[in-house]
Amino acid sequence: MIRKTKVCLVGSEDAYKRISLANLLLKQGFEVAIMSSAPFECPKDIRFIAYDLNRGLNLFSDIKTILQYRRIFRREKFDIVQTFDTKPAFLVPLSYIASKTKVVRTVTGLGTIFMSDALKYKILRFVYTILHSFAKNKVSHTTFQNEDDRSFFLRKNLVTLENSSLIYGSGIDLDLFSEYSKKKTEVFTFICVGRLVYEKGIINYLEAAKSCIESNHNYRFLLVGPLEEKSKKLNSEILNTYSKYVEWLGPKSNIPELLENSDAFVLPTFREGFSRVLLEASALSIPSITSDVPGTREIVRHEKEGLLTPVNDSVALAKAMIQMASNESAYLSYAKNARDHVKQFSLKNIANAYIQLYSKLLGFNKSIKTIKPQYS
Repeated sequence: MIRKTKVCLVGSEDAYKRISLANLLLKQGFEVAIMSSAPFECPKDIRFIAYDLNRGLNLFSDIKTILQYRRIFRREKFDIVQTFDTKPAFLVPLSYIASKTKVVRTVTGLGTIFMSDALKYKILRFVYTILHSFAKNKVSHTTFQNEDDRSFFLRKNLVTLENSSLIYGSGIDLDLFSEYSKKKTEVFTFICVGRLVYEKGIINYLEAAKSCIESNHNYRFLLVGPLEEKSKKLNSEILNTYSKYVEWLGPKSNIPELLENSDAFVLPTFREGFSRVLLEASALSIPSITSDVPGTREIVRHEKEGLLTPVNDSVALAKAMIQMASNESAYLSYAKNARDHVKQFSLKNIANAYIQLYSKLLGFNKSIKTIKPQYS
């Protein structure tokens, strides 16, 4: 009996997002496990492996996690261990890995610590770089979701051109959005979905909404997501100050339904890895207004799938909102382009990129039919 290639996808508390990728790997003949720090309902043919992970800086917890990894990997003898998320990307390589196991890490974004020049974040960036320098020789390949993140790793000598590549995002299952369709709204509706932290540009969204309404533009503004910050920059009191202009709905699970009842998606973020919610909006033929930063400009090209604005610029954001709502012919063009452009980021395409990478590392050929990417 021929032994199947064993692949382990390692994530944190949101490892459930890898189920779709795991299912496609299963269909291509791989044996798949998902390691997660939080429980979720795993399909019967995919193995679920639990482990403990502290998302913060805690040496004792990190050593405990490394030892857990070591026990699991010694027992399972995976052919490919694929990491997603920040901490697994350097903790997995620091654990014991059998010599025949190929470690692949996906850098899903450089995160908040790369958005500020404050001393605290400079120190964290230094620590981040040191940890990856310790791990780099134990990694077979590193994939990035945007060119800027890859360039940083290349400058710091953490990867080479030969052992790194670009795979744009984690893939979106377009079939899941086929049951939804854009509804006609009575009032032009903007929606912003995400974690409510300052670096997501939440204040810019609030200020731009206020500017539009006070300029007598009859738009509706929705804000969806959990408030994850309590600071002078962003807190519940600030959100309540703008309640006259923006409806904060809190965290919601029915995002596709909210999107299909909206006209334009807004993401004024300071930086992204590769924005999944922009992909979801595009899958529903919804144009977007977003910042011209890594992780967004690959999905939304200016005046093609929507509009790009400067970072942390509420005035420019308000002007883009008015432009989007006022020009119907341009809006319809953006909507069509959004649906067409997102096809290259389909789950099938992304899964094929990983399958080809795994096959190359293991020395055999395997692929599935895909749409050739066109990112510009």
